[in-house]
Amino acid sequence: MKESDVLQNLEEIAGQLDVKVCNVNLRKFSYGIKSGLCKVRGEHRVIVDKNLHLSEKIDVLIEALQKFDLDALTVCPAVKRFFS
Repeated sequence: MKESDVLQNLEEIAGQLDVKVCNVNLRKFSYGIKSGLCKVRGEHRVIVDKNLHLSEKIDVLIEALQKFDLDALTVCPAVKRFFS
């Protein structure tokens, strides 16, 4: 499975969990914001620096989504192995 397909699957999983994925240029902020999971006005979001390499974006999403219960979701086996 290509990295772009893995990323798309992870974004779909986030959508099923009502977690918004925001791709943002974090380099424009001088105070060192990093990619990751946060809560904005009571809603979970994953902020992803759009300047990251594709594999780094995948790592950010995996780390964030591991905090949620994925058992009730249908997850592609190729992606599910990242959560084992």
